[in-house]
Amino acid sequence: MSMEDWKEKITKLGSDVKDSAGKLTKNAVDSSKKMAEKVKLQNTIRRTEAKLDETYCAIGKKYEEVYGSKSLPEFSNFLAEIADLKAQIAIAKADLSNLDNASACPNCKKYVTEHQKFCPYCGARLVEPVEAVVVDTDSEE
Repeated sequence: MSMEDWKEKITKLGSDVKDSAGKLTKNAVDSSKKMAEKVKLQNTIRRTEAKLDETYCAIGKKYEEVYGSKSLPEFSNFLAEIADLKAQIAIAKADLSNLDNASACPNCKKYVTEHQKFCPYCGARLVEPVEAVVVDTDSEE
C-alpha cells in the first residue's frame, strides 16, 4: 500500500470519526432538550394537580360552611370526620400552648408565647394577663 493510500485511509477515518462525534453530540443535545422538556411538563402537571386538589378542598370547605349540618346524607360521614379532626386539632393546640405557656392571639387565633406584647403573625397588640385579685367578702367596712 502506497503512502497516498495510507493518507487517504487516515483522512477518511478522521472524517468518519468527526461525523460520528457530530452525530453523538447532536443526539446528546437532542436528548438533553427532550429531558428538560419532560421535566418542565412533569412540573407543570404536578403544579396543576396541586392546584386542582386545592380547588377541590376549597369547594369542600365552602360546602361545609354553607350547608354544615343541613347537608345531603352522602356528606354526613365527611362532615363528621371534619368535626372530629377539628376537635383533635383544638386539643393538640391547647396541649401545645400549655407546654409553651402560650395563648391564642385574639385577632388571628395563632398561638403566641407569654410575655409577648405583639403577635408575631398578625402584629396585633396582645393584652397582658391581669393577675387575679383576691377579694375578701367576709369583712365588712
